[in-house]
Amino acid sequence: MVDYKTDKQKMMAQWWKSPLAEAVLKQEKSILQSLKAYFYGQCQLQIGVEQNCLPECSHNCQQKVMASSGSLQGKSTALPLKSYSLDTLLLSHELEFSDDPHQVLREAERVLVADGTLVLCYFNPWSLWGLRRLFSWQDTPPWQGHFYTQTRIKDWLALLNFEVIALEKYCYHPPIKSEKWFKRFSPFERWGKRLWPFFSGASILVATKRSIPLTPITKSWRSKQLFPTGALANTPLSREKKHE
Repeated sequence: MVDYKTDKQKMMAQWWKSPLAEAVLKQEKSILQSLKAYFYGQCQLQIGVEQNCLPECSHNCQQKVMASSGSLQGKSTALPLKSYSLDTLLLSHELEFSDDPHQVLREAERVLVADGTLVLCYFNPWSLWGLRRLFSWQDTPPWQGHFYTQTRIKDWLALLNFEVIALEKYCYHPPIKSEKWFKRFSPFERWGKRLWPFFSGASILVATKRSIPLTPITKSWRSKQLFPTGALANTPLSREKKHE
């Protein structure tokens, strides 16, 4: 079996089993469950975190997780899937720890059907988590990743004809490893949503793939019809000719 994961992704797989990471995953699973209305279609795939975060499906569908211990193996930059074969794709913290996030999004656009759904989970650089990354050794998880701003991610999606339809923010507590202190900062979640939503530690973004025609539709009229040439225009009558 070929292991497609990089050293960075392998380190992250271990970090997601830590108490701090499990607390983050618990929030994400709860939010994704509340967003299950956007997870439609028969083919749904999750890439990134090895733990299954896909919400429970109320209809008949296939849910797969692409990971070293998952049901599907492959690279996010070259998905082993046919074009237009997925209805919903969940990228759970895949952009931050990928060597080519642009290619990851291009592959997502390729495999999604028209009006398919793309869900992104990502850390916010403008937060206590982003501040901790600046003052940490950036060769240890999760600080070795690149945290992208919401504006940049939206720009990337817009270039690929994705339209953002939902956004949820969470993880306002500081990234403290101690479970005791972690619980003491639990009120930060309630206060953060009301007072400083911009500084959330992480966000979940839902976008839909729009089908836009590449060939512009030609208008029925032409500019030369609005402004006729001299050959088509009648010569105005002078006052003398009019009297004659």
